Amino acid sequence: MTVGTRSEPSSTISPSADEALDAFGVAFKALTGHQPFHWQRRLFELLADGKLPSAVDVPTGLGKTSVMVLWLIALAQGAALPRRLVYVVDRRAVVDQATRSAQQLREAVPPDLAANLELDAAGLPVSTLRGGAADNRAWLDDPSKPAIVVGTVDMVGSRLLFEGYGVSKGMRPYHAGFLGADTLVVLDEAHLCPPFEALLRDIERQRDSKFGPVGKLAQLDAFTPPFRLVSLSATGRSGEGDRTTFRLQREDREEAEVHQRLNAAKSLALHSIDDPKALSREMAERAIRLGFGDVPKRVVVYCDRRSDALAVKKAIDQAIKAKATLAKTELLVGARRVRERERLESWLEEAGLLGEQAQPEVPVFLVATSAGEVGVDMDADHMVGDLVAFERMVQRLGRVNRRGGQNRDAVVEVVCSRPQEKVKAKQESALALHEARERVLRALPNAAQGRYEASPQAFVDLKAQHPSLAEDATTTPPLHPSLTRPHLEAWAMTSLATHEGRTEVEPWLRGWEEDEEPQVEVVWRTHLPQRRIENDVAAPAEMVAAYFQSAPVHPTEKLQTLCSHVKDWLEKRVRNLVQAQKKAPADDAPKPGDIVAMVINRAGGLVDKATLEDLEFLAERATTLDKTDKRAQDRRKGEWQRNLAGGLLVLDRRIGGLDADGMLDETCAAPVPAVDDDDVWLDADDDPSGVPRVTFRVVQTGAQTDGDSTPEGLDDARWLLTRHFETRLDQAGEIAAGLAVYKWADATTDEDSRSVQTHAQRLDEHADQVAAQARRIAERLRLPVAEVEAMECAARFHDDGKAAQRWQEAMNAPRCGGPYAKTKGGGNWRLLEGYRHEFGSLRRAEKMSLPSETRDLILHLIAAHHGNARPAIATAGCDEAPPTVLATTAWDAALRYARLQKRYGIWGLAWREAILRAADQTASRQFAKSKRSNDG
Repeated sequence: MTVGTRSEPSSTISPSADEALDAFGVAFKALTGHQPFHWQRRLFELLADGKLPSAVDVPTGLGKTSVMVLWLIALAQGAALPRRLVYVVDRRAVVDQATRSAQQLREAVPPDLAANLELDAAGLPVSTLRGGAADNRAWLDDPSKPAIVVGTVDMVGSRLLFEGYGVSKGMRPYHAGFLGADTLVVLDEAHLCPPFEALLRDIERQRDSKFGPVGKLAQLDAFTPPFRLVSLSATGRSGEGDRTTFRLQREDREEAEVHQRLNAAKSLALHSIDDPKALSREMAERAIRLGFGDVPKRVVVYCDRRSDALAVKKAIDQAIKAKATLAKTELLVGARRVRERERLESWLEEAGLLGEQAQPEVPVFLVATSAGEVGVDMDADHMVGDLVAFERMVQRLGRVNRRGGQNRDAVVEVVCSRPQEKVKAKQESALALHEARERVLRALPNAAQGRYEASPQAFVDLKAQHPSLAEDATTTPPLHPSLTRPHLEAWAMTSLATHEGRTEVEPWLRGWEEDEEPQVEVVWRTHLPQRRIENDVAAPAEMVAAYFQSAPVHPTEKLQTLCSHVKDWLEKRVRNLVQAQKKAPADDAPKPGDIVAMVINRAGGLVDKATLEDLEFLAERATTLDKTDKRAQDRRKGEWQRNLAGGLLVLDRRIGGLDADGMLDETCAAPVPAVDDDDVWLDADDDPSGVPRVTFRVVQTGAQTDGDSTPEGLDDARWLLTRHFETRLDQAGEIAAGLAVYKWADATTDEDSRSVQTHAQRLDEHADQVAAQARRIAERLRLPVAEVEAMECAARFHDDGKAAQRWQEAMNAPRCGGPYAKTKGGGNWRLLEGYRHEFGSLRRAEKMSLPSETRDLILHLIAAHHGNARPAIATAGCDEAPPTVLATTAWDAALRYARLQKRYGIWGLAWREAILRAADQTASRQFAKSKRSNDG
């Protein structure tokens, strides 16, 4: 691991103490391979006492991610800390160092520590809501056991507020419940996201008052485990919150290796240029001189703008070609898919920019935007960069000569280009900010030959001695709204498709960022959900939503960038594609009328769609159109761009436009590798747990596929048919072609896919197993006895609605020995006619004699165990009573939800729902595992 590494014994801890090694030291070394720093020992003592600082302010390069290690050891020793640690990194980080550290931590847990934590054979659950190890949902398995979750501000924040990006509406309260209770959020580089930090601090302070139980019900026993926050920063900060900020003390700084890293030699020079157009050339020339010195060096070049980064990379490549020599160059920018980002991480390792270093054989040049400033433990020899805000400059300098040591003296060249603005007011503001950024750097200690000392300690001293200079040069935090109960209650009503009080959560996560351009995520797929009848092609909204729930967009396939960039790129790409088609028509080109682009929202709902002909019209140059067409084009362009902003653009992979490095390039004609390619299963390598990264497969079929057969290339013991979508009908309305979606046996692609297993299971057997799991989890969480009993009762009756004949037939249940709760699937979902089995379960439970104290809770848990009844639940397809009676049942469920939310609080109720859902999933998973063992 990279946290708290050290090469020699501490100078302040006696040899006898090191030899003795207390329990913490033994555990820390077992988990990291290294002895802890003195500051890590001090912080551990706080955590072991259940005392969390509001912030940890430690310079970069000293192992702040070790907070995960300290938390785990303290938890194992019985400290009163939350069971889940959620490590939040900024969205622009390309290399997910935090996830790597968490995964290494999972592999290193020794048996004695695992026993104390009561971990099973699967080990410490580690999930990431970003990157290649996309959410494996391990953190949702058992709320009574510790887990680590790594995610971005957007992924964690949206889930916490019941608006989970990329999460189905049925799963949103599940995620929110487990994030809002029994959770310690560690917010890395907190200075980058002050609105989100303020949101988390507000929740920490007021979750049980402002957003908790209300009125007379607030006096009832409604304990919900706490929500805590620790902010991490390396830029120096004033104390915030109700607790103190943890900082290095004198004895910490005097420790040998800490002293070495704090005083790592870095000499900085400022170079002013008058012509902004010369910026990229100047930076490239300085980088070349540093890389091709007396011996080859590794040089990182930081550019504030992507266009400058591209120009610098091109200039360096041209210079290397002119020298006719060898060198390594790479571009690190944010607008790439995870698939290609992982290749970049391999390049960083091979180039010696990650981990321990050896002298490079040839010069190495890495050109990076802000994506290379955070989230990566990078260590270059020298640095060239343009002038940016104070907090970003600190981050950049933390990526050069990171560990210090003898014979390492980093040269830092900062090229300052004065802003040239057309608008006078903007010009004055930009010039003032530029001067403030220069001024704070000139306040650093003087070094030889007109340079400045830029070690981490120099910046710590600068912030302490000249706080106003640092403040003036720091990015002004964006304005942001405060969280109110009405807003949160509106988001928490996740079963409503729309709600007038439901606004976008972005301002609470990022604030109102001035001049912030909207972004869009781009995905390429082999199959887009659409239905063709002769020449008529449609994309029914319900079909699109169901398809993207069954075959959800995977984080590894997303490319996020500016909306304007995507719009311009797509227009150019379509022109190139159409021109190529006219010259040499391809056999596999999209057919006329085929939908080749869809814009979907974060819930998978259809927002907009376009055929190739539509895109061609949008890409048509205005000079070739008459006035009527020009006005129509302007209207459609405006509508298309508005829909793109903040959405997700799904393109037919035959559109192309992605280069080998995973960046948009309108000249690239090759189809883009896609996760749903039915010829080559991409990203299908098993991870250490044996689960494929992408847990769904899509296969093009003829008519309705047979649920008992599995396509060639898929193991029929592990891949199960969950849905079949009709994509082509003949003139008689009969199915001529379709898309079959298969899921990995243990995976849950959507809420209903949990009922599909490799083996059928009787309803009563499943109910007994879920009830046992619910009691076990509730008791371990130390819920009141009445709630433990309520959990067990709800678990026993939660699936009773599956006994309905309609459900048994739709799910292709065996005809004897039933009713069944789990089947092999492959049935006809249309037979359900909208029937929700949890509504059927609710109807049956209402007729039972239930404890009066917990009756409301039991009925709500049954109705909500698939994310409905918050507050609405559908009555369609239920044959048990007249429609008016069924409507009364649904109305009662909505009122019950409102009552319980007042009793337990907004997150408190969601947390209780999540406990039952976790018990249900655990029982299903263990049943499937036992059946596989028997088969084996």
